[in-house]
Amino acid sequence: MSTWARGLGISLVASDPSSVLADASLHRALADGIEHAHEGPLHEFPTGAEWYVIREGGADVGVAILERDAPKTGEASLWAVAIAPEHRGRATATKAILVIERRLKRDGIRPVIARVPRTNGRGLYFMLRVGYTPLPTEETPVNETGDVTWFARGGRT
Repeated sequence: MSTWARGLGISLVASDPSSVLADASLHRALADGIEHAHEGPLHEFPTGAEWYVIREGGADVGVAILERDAPKTGEASLWAVAIAPEHRGRATATKAILVIERRLKRDGIRPVIARVPRTNGRGLYFMLRVGYTPLPTEETPVNETGDVTWFARGGRT
């Protein structure tokens, strides 16, 4: 696995769905991203999505899933930033978003939009706290299905 991005004391390391889902803590983090203590199946992620393990202090503490050139060429959709329960409370998700944005900007991709299920109240509040605002319905991806809110930093440009 290779480091895709680093900064602010964290690293994002390229991974794959089977490796991430085999880790019980990371699986729990993704399930909590649907709703607290969710026990059902996880959401399906796009087949072309990139999976990254978030590392802090040498430990795998979370996962980030993104899709490039979606919904439009030159943009990216952030499908998940999820931190394992035992590693929460240290601003790791905020740091991960900042590192992701910086790396994608360097790669010529802007803006980043983020998808949050409406059943994830903590996730909805988190996106507001890190400076993202909900997108108007007419600006959400056309192929979107499900009860979700899409966010962009300060609105979409």
